[in-house]
Amino acid sequence: MKKLCLLAALCAALFISGRVSGADAGFPIYFENAKLVVKPEIVNRSTYLPLIEIVQFLKLPYTDALALETFTVRSGASRLVLTRNSGLISINDQIVLLRNPILRENDRWLVPIDFLTQGLSRITGTEFRYRSGRIFAGNVQAPELAMNAQSLGSITRLTLRVGAATRVSVNHDDPKRAVIQIDKSPLDPLRETVDHKDRLVRSVAYDDSDGTSRIVVETTEDVADVRVTPAEGNEIFFVDFLRKGTPVTTEPPAPEPAPAPAAPDRPAALPNASKLRVVVLDPGHGGLDSGTRSPGLSEKDLTLAIARRLRGALQSRLGVTVLLTRDADVAMDSEARSAVANNNQANLFISIHIGYSANKLDSGSSVFVMKEDFGGPVTPTSGHLFLPWYLGYRTSHQSSIQFAKILQDELTKAIPGWKFPVRNAPLGVLSSATMPGIALEIGNLNNNVNAQTLVDAGFQNRLVNTIVNAVQQLTP
Repeated sequence: MKKLCLLAALCAALFISGRVSGADAGFPIYFENAKLVVKPEIVNRSTYLPLIEIVQFLKLPYTDALALETFTVRSGASRLVLTRNSGLISINDQIVLLRNPILRENDRWLVPIDFLTQGLSRITGTEFRYRSGRIFAGNVQAPELAMNAQSLGSITRLTLRVGAATRVSVNHDDPKRAVIQIDKSPLDPLRETVDHKDRLVRSVAYDDSDGTSRIVVETTEDVADVRVTPAEGNEIFFVDFLRKGTPVTTEPPAPEPAPAPAAPDRPAALPNASKLRVVVLDPGHGGLDSGTRSPGLSEKDLTLAIARRLRGALQSRLGVTVLLTRDADVAMDSEARSAVANNNQANLFISIHIGYSANKLDSGSSVFVMKEDFGGPVTPTSGHLFLPWYLGYRTSHQSSIQFAKILQDELTKAIPGWKFPVRNAPLGVLSSATMPGIALEIGNLNNNVNAQTLVDAGFQNRLVNTIVNAVQQLTP
């Protein structure tokens, strides 16, 4: 018997000696109308929480029997008894085994996480749900938080999706760290970190150790600015990290065009746009790639101005979420542009360009769809058709053609004298887009009359309203 006692004492001593000093960070426990932040202790890679602070917060009577080395908690007629260095707890005289033993050190009782879920919940009737680094108690509602990061040319974009409307702000006073504050707590992150690293961002991690929601982004010194753009009723946020040297556009948003009446005799909605929620607009060119040019004008500036007007009109008239592949003078390749649409599960993709012809009298425009059967035949694999990424357009090709014809009809009626033929071309920006997508090429920048028309605010508003009319016909 003495040998067994000595062995037990030795095991307890070895267990306690495995302690790692407690982290400075807190551990939040969220209740319906309150929260408790405690300081955890890490012992043998297991998280321990201070018992008395939790019991006192819940206003439960307790007895700390120093001589017997037991601790008793009462809730109504229920009684819970735990013993130092033992994984056995007694609930109304029934024994429950925990994964790790109860500890008592320096007049502090420390309990493992499962003490709350296996012990305290049984006598209080409060359910405790453990998530990595936090606990949700009772009926507390915690909206989900999804994080995704991607490199877009000279921008790194962090996309945040919160299951409830909130506000987001950024503090980037430290050149090597950006702290994104989220005005909603608690949140239930689908993952604690984002596995992304590039020239601007080193790490992305969610942190609510003090009971407030934030995302800590370790950045490089190449980051010049951080911008936040809300979308979809402040439930989605795009946090853009801009590289040094990226031009900052300070042009104010274009005024919203006046609402136009809905088009009569609306055709059937497209299969892929039956629930039009997200539209991605792609202002062509950017950065060192100016596109076509004429004295005092460049394609990249005109496409961005038109895309901004179109964004405002789509949001105000149709109430859809509208994203731009670029909202500044930055360079992006074709794959990055279509990736914005794919990653945000867009229902429609419109790439905007300005035309150019050596003939200064030309005023032709075009609506482009991806060239049919581009990329050759695809080999069936295991009874399923495998599509390489660069053939993603095939999943919505017929819907793209249908929208192109609707847009052609609307533009022809609204802008007399300008022709808008539907053309096929192997365009990289459309090839990997998995939703209905077209490229609209407007006018001829080498035509002086066209150039003056394209910069006219009245013409841009008419063009934008016409495109909205076409998009409106996609909604059921």
